[in-house]
Amino acid sequence: MARNANTRYFNARLTKAEIIAGWCYLPFYLVLLSVLLQHLFRALQIPLDSIVLNIAYFSVNLAAVLLIFHNFLRQRFFGESFWEFLQACILGFVFYQAGTWAVQFAVTKLGGTLEIYNNDTVEGMVLQNRYVMLAISVVLAPVIEETLLRGLVFGSIRAASRPMAYITSIFIFTMMHNWQYFGLYPFGSMLLSCLAYVPASAALCWTYEKAGTIWAPITIHAIINAISFGIVVLP
Repeated sequence: MARNANTRYFNARLTKAEIIAGWCYLPFYLVLLSVLLQHLFRALQIPLDSIVLNIAYFSVNLAAVLLIFHNFLRQRFFGESFWEFLQACILGFVFYQAGTWAVQFAVTKLGGTLEIYNNDTVEGMVLQNRYVMLAISVVLAPVIEETLLRGLVFGSIRAASRPMAYITSIFIFTMMHNWQYFGLYPFGSMLLSCLAYVPASAALCWTYEKAGTIWAPITIHAIINAISFGIVVLP
């Protein structure tokens, strides 16, 4: 029987120590670190510049991820097979594009407007300093987010429940890009903004599962962000 993501054995390659330390750090990544950095900047009387805050935020997160998951990230880049890695990346990207188009089509047909508020924030920072945001969005964010949300969350839950692994990873990925905007915009509009992140998260989970190496979703995430970055900066 041909192997596929639904039937083959999936090895998350996480040690017990990595799982425990990772789950302990996850709340800091999602909420606490940002709050702590803002308080620290105020205490030190450093201007709350969004670019500087993001540099500090992603630098601390990268250091934490490399410290906790250094063995996990040393897995073979292409996993067991280069061709399986390539296939997973291509199909994962196609699934992402198809899912994104389906969401946009459905929202439009229902008479709604798909406003992704986090994109507006990121675009503003790109225009403020494109080089810093290029490094953050194409290099740092994919490594940090995929290690934590696909490697840790999806990988540690999948052994117990594949559906729950997808649901949890998708939910956290969606909320981390939207929670700060709840209360600022209409609730219905926020739900649509959350919905826009579901195809990407599902495709990245599937890519990781199919390729068997965390570097596959990191690669796809970097490509998606690079395309989005190019759309913003190119005339």
